[in-house]
Amino acid sequence: MTTDPIELDVGTRAWLHGEALPGERVRCAGRLLGGCNNELILLATEAGGRYVLRRFRPGGESGVRRNTCEVEAALLRRLHGRLPLPELVAADPDGAATGCPSLVYRYIRGVPLTEALADAAGPAAADLGRAVGTALARVSAWELPRPGRFEEASLVPQPPDGRSDLRAFVDHCLAVAERRPPSEGRLSASDARTLSRLAERAAPLCARAAADHRLVHNDFNPKNLLVGPGRDGRWEVAAVLDWELAFSGPPLMDVGNMLRFEDEYPPDYSRAFLDGFRDGGGLLPDDWRRTSRALDLFALADILTDPPDRRVFDRVRAVMLRRAAAENVLDRSVPR
Repeated sequence: MTTDPIELDVGTRAWLHGEALPGERVRCAGRLLGGCNNELILLATEAGGRYVLRRFRPGGESGVRRNTCEVEAALLRRLHGRLPLPELVAADPDGAATGCPSLVYRYIRGVPLTEALADAAGPAAADLGRAVGTALARVSAWELPRPGRFEEASLVPQPPDGRSDLRAFVDHCLAVAERRPPSEGRLSASDARTLSRLAERAAPLCARAAADHRLVHNDFNPKNLLVGPGRDGRWEVAAVLDWELAFSGPPLMDVGNMLRFEDEYPPDYSRAFLDGFRDGGGLLPDDWRRTSRALDLFALADILTDPPDRRVFDRVRAVMLRRAAAENVLDRSVPR
């Protein structure tokens, strides 16, 4: 879905017509809904082509480091043919032509998994779960030389830094949040203590998983997946979108991400998701559930201290409180 049409600036239009889409003329452009961190623009050409222009906004002080345009373009190139994802058409990684780092990929038709899940039950929900689990197994099949973040197009992971430690990461997120102006979606002192206690409890599980070095999407959830009917009429994953957080690490982080709001999904979906992941070659050790939830705290801490909106903040805070209660680390002190 798009918003109202927009007018592209001269530099971007010149790059599109001269380099990115030679021989094609952009007829209209409109912002796509979504893209919390970067801007997504749907392009329609006079020849009937449809493309997505992804413009990268500058990163802030948030805890999670986001991949550059150069790295995301390299991932799309490297994974083309291995995974269902957008086909990269062109990139302006340093923004020399367009004014900000940008890439263009072919538009993929599909239904957001969020919408498909809302209408699914029974066999349909199970088909969705198995397709998504199988797709995640394919993501995690790529083994890299070591754990770490991607810093350049070579996609050789850099050694992990201090923020790979969960307690240090949460402390950083909370410190950054303290420097921001007060807002509605802000953790109370009691909630901040609960998050810190939960991180302390989960840190040993994260440390044990830290040596794993497989491709992690790191935002693998229904808003970043497009699905559609396959040849046999069953659901299949049409595209895994938004690779700005991808890195080399433990695949259980993606499992935790997908199951963060498990209570909101049809039961058949979650069971089939795990079956699809396991049958596709994904590993689920005995302590996979506690470990995946521990690893998901990296994302929870980032969202809770820099939420995109109040609705997301409230949903994620509720998850944190439920997990803290289960781990018996909920801070019950009276707020001052």
